Amino acid sequence: MKHVNVAVALLSVMAVLFASCGSQKTVAQKTGGNPFGETYTMPCEVYDTQEQFAATGIFSGSSNQKGDVQKYALQNAQEIIRLKMKHAYRGMVSDYSSTVGNNQGNDIERKITSAGDRIIDDIINETTQSCTRWSAVDEDGHITCYTAIQISKKETAKKVATAVQNKLTDEEKARIGFNEEEYRKQMEKRFEQYKEEHKQ
Repeated sequence: MKHVNVAVALLSVMAVLFASCGSQKTVAQKTGGNPFGETYTMPCEVYDTQEQFAATGIFSGSSNQKGDVQKYALQNAQEIIRLKMKHAYRGMVSDYSSTVGNNQGNDIERKITSAGDRIIDDIINETTQSCTRWSAVDEDGHITCYTAIQISKKETAKKVATAVQNKLTDEEKARIGFNEEEYRKQMEKRFEQYKEEHKQ
């Protein structure tokens, strides 16, 4: 009887040891490896640089309507860049207005903002894709298009500064001490700072 009890006790101890070894192995397996799980790189992945605003547009739709799918992917990319550029530009206009003094009136600030917004819209509407990729057709007959666009910050600043100069009257320019070259330089600096302030 003693031998049976000793055997049962030994089997119990061995079972606990095997169980604990197994659980330690499971814990070790769970703690090793990739902490983010499986990851993928998006096709046509682009990022802002100090020289360019960049965006990748994505759109899914019927594989029978590839033209529309590509058009909407492009529009998605354009809208992303439009938001970035206008955010950076309006911040720059706000800074510029505070340096010339708020007593100059909101009418000039509105004119400067609207001139810049119009040129930004024109530039964005003329963009072309720097990259286009397609997914496979899924079970529902849908396809996804990825489209990247990039826009020069320097060229944008130059065109906006010219538009603002043309929009303001000589009297308005004198009131705020407007200098096209200085305005362009401030805008280029603000666009470059946008990259630093919004790192991905």
